Amino acid sequence: MSAYSFKTRFVETKSGQCMYFLPGQSGMYGFVCGTPTIDDKSYCDCHHKATHQPLKKAKISFFDLSAASLDNDTDYEPDLTEVLQ
Repeated sequence: MSAYSFKTRFVETKSGQCMYFLPGQSGMYGFVCGTPTIDDKSYCDCHHKATHQPLKKAKISFFDLSAASLDNDTDYEPDLTEVLQ
């Protein structure tokens, strides 16, 4: 038994079939999963979970290098070469 028992060519898929391309396949004549879907969605549950991941909350940190002073010069702003070191 194949791992993808419902596999079908992309051009032959109908509404209600998973359209997730199988590994190594692409284009109009490539094979897709073909598993029946719920509510005429594009992907079966397994492939929907693989393609729709919730966004992770990003951590953004900011360090203002222009606020640091070198040689007691309060108007000093570092140039790009100093920032990248």
